[in-house]
Amino acid sequence: MSVAIKLMRMGGVVGTVAVLSACASGPVSSDYINDPFEDVNRQIHAFNKLVDKTAVRPVALAYGAVVPEPVRDMVDNTTNNLGLPNQAVNHVLQGDLVDAFQTTARFVLNSTLGLAGLFDPASEIGLFERSTDFGETLGVWGFAEGPYLELPLFGGSTVRGTVGMVVDFAIDPMQYAISDQDRKYLLVLQGLDLVGKRYAYSDLVDALLYESADSYAAQRISYLQNMRRNLEGETQIEDLEDPYAFE
Repeated sequence: MSVAIKLMRMGGVVGTVAVLSACASGPVSSDYINDPFEDVNRQIHAFNKLVDKTAVRPVALAYGAVVPEPVRDMVDNTTNNLGLPNQAVNHVLQGDLVDAFQTTARFVLNSTLGLAGLFDPASEIGLFERSTDFGETLGVWGFAEGPYLELPLFGGSTVRGTVGMVVDFAIDPMQYAISDQDRKYLLVLQGLDLVGKRYAYSDLVDALLYESADSYAAQRISYLQNMRRNLEGETQIEDLEDPYAFE
């Protein structure tokens, strides 16, 4: 990756944060909904459900049936491990040096004794993952979450969360530490991790998408409440808020 492209990315990050600086606000109620784009969001939600029903869900069920659980766990461990450097950066940006140190220690331990992240010895000694992202960093800095958005394939989000996804990609140390060829393998690994998570949470995601009277409203409130609880430091139920997440 050229230096020019890196600088363009970082310039975009700075510009985005500058735009958001005009939108700072305090925390909002857990049941507050700001959804001025509901009509478009519902259309995208219908598309996402169709993709899940015709592609993601069948592939996930086949993946779970064919691939042994230990192998699925190794895929999950490796993908999570590769995301730790970006989480460490965000912990630093949030001023949380304790979690930054724990996340870094977890990455080093799992990358060495855990054989490049295939295994998770860090959890065995109490170094558990402290998941975060740049969307949460913006929330810690006081930026408003903005309107709710349903993104194609990615599912529930907000303006702040969507900006966070873009910035996370730009500042992720792994984007600069691996080659272009390795980045392709990483995308495959993330795809396998996606279907693995879809299989692991199959009953819960199916209930949300196919058994709710209004799956769009159910996913929206689930995402917003989960995101806000996580920002407040409360326990988060991993991945339930976003069955299409590619993280």
